[in-house]
Order: sequence, then C-alpha cells, then structure tokens
Amino acid sequence: MYEKTGYLTEPLKLFYVSDKRDWACPVHYHEFDKVMLFFQGDVTYEIEGKSYRLQPYDIVVVPAGQMHRPVVGGTHTYERIIAYISPAYIESYRQRGCDLSALFQTASPILRQPQEAGSLYGASCRLRQVCCAEACAHHAVLKETLFLEFLIYLAQSIQERHIGYVKTGRQNEKIQRLLTYINEHLRGELSVPVLAEQLCISPDYLMHLFKEETGYSLGQYITIKRLLLARSLMQQDRPLTEVCYDSGFKQYSTFYRAWKKYYGASPAKGIPPQTRLFLE
Repeated sequence: MYEKTGYLTEPLKLFYVSDKRDWACPVHYHEFDKVMLFFQGDVTYEIEGKSYRLQPYDIVVVPAGQMHRPVVGGTHTYERIIAYISPAYIESYRQRGCDLSALFQTASPILRQPQEAGSLYGASCRLRQVCCAEACAHHAVLKETLFLEFLIYLAQSIQERHIGYVKTGRQNEKIQRLLTYINEHLRGELSVPVLAEQLCISPDYLMHLFKEETGYSLGQYITIKRLLLARSLMQQDRPLTEVCYDSGFKQYSTFYRAWKKYYGASPAKGIPPQTRLFLE
C-alpha cells in the first residue's frame, strides 16, 4: 500500500529546505493540499502518472489525494519552499473575502511564472529571502505573512491568465484515460476486466501497463482513492455503512479491513490524528 505522508495538525505548515542527495522518493499522497515553490535542482515531478521537468521558480500544486513523487538528481542542490495547507486555512480566507480556491483548479499542476518584475515574482523572491535569513523573534509570523501574499498573487495570476501551465513531458494516453475514468467512477464497478474493456486491452496487459507507467499497482491505487473518499464522507458525520457503500466498497468487511490496514484502527474509532511530517 502506498504511504500517506506529510501529516498535518494545524492549518498551515511552511518549510524551507535546501539539500543535496540522490533520492528515490516513494510514490505517496497527502490528505491535504500542497504547494511547492521550486528554486533550483535536478528535479522531475511525477503526479498521477505524468512527469514534469522543473525550472527555477516553478510552482507545484498538488491537491489532496493525488499520487506524486519528486525524482531528484543528487549532483545539484535541491532548494524549495514547501507548504502543507489544510481546507480550514483556505476557508478562513474565503470567509474574509479572499478566495484562494483557484489554486487547486488549474489546468496543470505545474505553474511557470515569468521571472521578471511583477507582483508574483517579487513575492516569491521576498519569501525566499526571508526563509534563507537567520531566525528572529518575528521570523515565523513574517514567513506566514509573505506566504499569504504569495498565494494571493498566485491566485490572481491564475484568474487573470498571467501564468504559464507546464505540459507533461511524458504520458500514456491509455493510462490517462484510465485514471480519469477511475476517479469519476469510484462508486461503481472497477474490476480489472471492466477497466480492461474500457481500454480494449487484455487484463494482464492492463495491470502490467499501469504499474510500468505509474509506479504503483492498479488495485492499490483504487483502494487508496476509495479510502480518501470514505474519509471525506466520514468528515460529514455519515453513518459508517453509508460511507462504506458510497465510497465504492461492496462489502463492509472489505472496507473495514482496508481501513484498518491503512490507518491501524477500526473505522468506528474515527479519523486518526495526524502527527508525522515528511518533506519532499
């Protein structure tokens, strides 16, 4: 089962990381949104089966539940700012008239800003400068304030179409069609024969192709996506039997085993606390 990482216990977590390592990061997902501002390094980002080569000042936006990983070359310094963002953070500003929801509704998860004088680039540079500086009494507050400024200018750039969307460097059309179909039919029948029929290929070839193109197995991918849907339904205080069937599990025992295997406790105990952080 793929690892859920980057657990969050507060509305916003900000990290500045600069390191050098040859890193085979595992495929994983988060149960909250993530924004990364990339500065330098030899990095290709893989998100939901698509690969993107990063350039300085690219912005990586990964909505909750999306499978992803960075592929990092170890001969260059990998410098970035990582933000873990809870729904409560976005909602708190929406209620104050600052709608940041456009951040997670983009045509591509990789946004390329022009490196020229302007609000977004200026905010990116100021944020980097403060993150690199030695900590002072007001360092954390200053970082969070500048990050909010960065998010506001980013949302404006998206809405006004003043930012570029990076196209994938590699993708398999059949797998992309399959991922879209799975995510649109989580409550329905997603057996291997049914999915293979959708693509007009054999079940054996489908499983091989999916693993080869995405790095994870078809069955595990579907289970994780259904557990994420179940978690969302549980947050609405829905009865567990309703949660089970509305998230695509045919039997409660199957849902129970999957939930307990992944979260380490019965679903009757509710959504487990989130305590561990993982930096990419």
